[in-house]
Amino acid sequence: MGNWFVVSSSSGSGSGGLLVFSSFILIPPLFFRELKLYYFIIQFMSMDFSKIKKSVKLAFSGLGANKTRTGLSVLGIVIGVASVIMIVSVGQGLQAFILGQLSSFGSDIISVQPKVPGGDFQNSLTSMGQGVVITSLKSSDAEDLRDKDRFPYIGAASGYASAQEWAVYQEKEKQLLIIAADAYYPEIDALTVTKVGRFFTQQENDSMAKVIIIGSDIAKEFFGSSDPIGKSIRIKDNNFEVKGVLKERGSVLSFNMDELVIIPIKTSQKLIQGVDHIQEIGIKLEDEKYLAQAKSEIASLMRENHNIDNKEDDDFQIITMDETLATIDSITGAISLLLGLLAAISLFVGGIGIMNIMLVIVAERTREIGLRKAVGARHKDIMQQFILEAVAISLAGGFIGIVIGVSLSFISSQLITRYAGLDWPFVISYGAIAVSFLVAAFFGIVFGWYPAKEAAKLSPIEALRKN
Repeated sequence: MGNWFVVSSSSGSGSGGLLVFSSFILIPPLFFRELKLYYFIIQFMSMDFSKIKKSVKLAFSGLGANKTRTGLSVLGIVIGVASVIMIVSVGQGLQAFILGQLSSFGSDIISVQPKVPGGDFQNSLTSMGQGVVITSLKSSDAEDLRDKDRFPYIGAASGYASAQEWAVYQEKEKQLLIIAADAYYPEIDALTVTKVGRFFTQQENDSMAKVIIIGSDIAKEFFGSSDPIGKSIRIKDNNFEVKGVLKERGSVLSFNMDELVIIPIKTSQKLIQGVDHIQEIGIKLEDEKYLAQAKSEIASLMRENHNIDNKEDDDFQIITMDETLATIDSITGAISLLLGLLAAISLFVGGIGIMNIMLVIVAERTREIGLRKAVGARHKDIMQQFILEAVAISLAGGFIGIVIGVSLSFISSQLITRYAGLDWPFVISYGAIAVSFLVAAFFGIVFGWYPAKEAAKLSPIEALRKN
């Protein structure tokens, strides 16, 4: 086996004994030779149940002698376990919340977005964040994608952009997020539905009509209980006639969708933004089974329209909803893991606290150890007692920490839902519970081993001499 020890153990049960099955244990010598934990493990496996019961009673009796000190030791593990569970729960709740919000758009949606030619998505985001405007996408690209002869599997394609402008109605003024789109936009975003009036037509878009669709909160804020249809909202010295009011949608990723307005893309390009490009093309497929085919053929069209011969020079990128969800899932998962690892540091600190307390306990109970050794207690008996005390502290802290961690996770989700207005899910990670509990037990053994060894190596004569 090279540098590994192979230990075989088997024992039968006598009267009141504990049956231990035959097994092989691979032991890395550099680790266990240093700690000599393998000796304790093998001895523990061969113990009678009656001896285990007796050791457990002695352990709890020793811990009960000073309840305040024991409670403080348990508290360190409680904080560690509860922190891990709560932080991982909140992180996974965030992950589920974001994925749930995005998945409502459907898996049959494809997005075409501009990017820096020859660069990747991250470079494009960085460039746009620095103020670079990428103008490669045009409304004509969206129009070509609506060619049923070439793309029979595309149900709808809509080009759109966004801007922020101040809107005025009589004495009321508010800065609004404006979505500039064509008449096919509601087919891409199925939740864009008018409850009063109608959506604008493609003819109104082509003729650059000054019409507007407003969110339900804007309707209430500007017009109160009166009918807004036919009334005008002034944006950038242009009067836009209200044609429709959208149904309530609530918040998506913390943005209030009931406060946005929609105007025709060509009207916006001419009168509001003063540009001839769009920011994105949304494409809805007849069936998601066409995703692979659609990506390939859409890319071919875009290269034709943009006179691109080499795909490395693409000034666009095609992203499916599944790819978006997978990216966000990996990002939020990594954040949850990082937060969980940071919280796990408190478990380590709790383990160190156990070791310190156990060293104090050993020092205070030196005469007791000497007396036990004088009446026949062996080295392993002392080791077992003090390690069991350390493990008992860890397990008690683990159980209490699980209860507190789950409770705090539930309370956190309720507070976020109530005060942030988000549909925040209550998520419990059973993996985090199991790992934190097992790590707490492991720390009990590891950090309890040194004090137990110090106690076990005391000479009975010297121990009895100490006050």
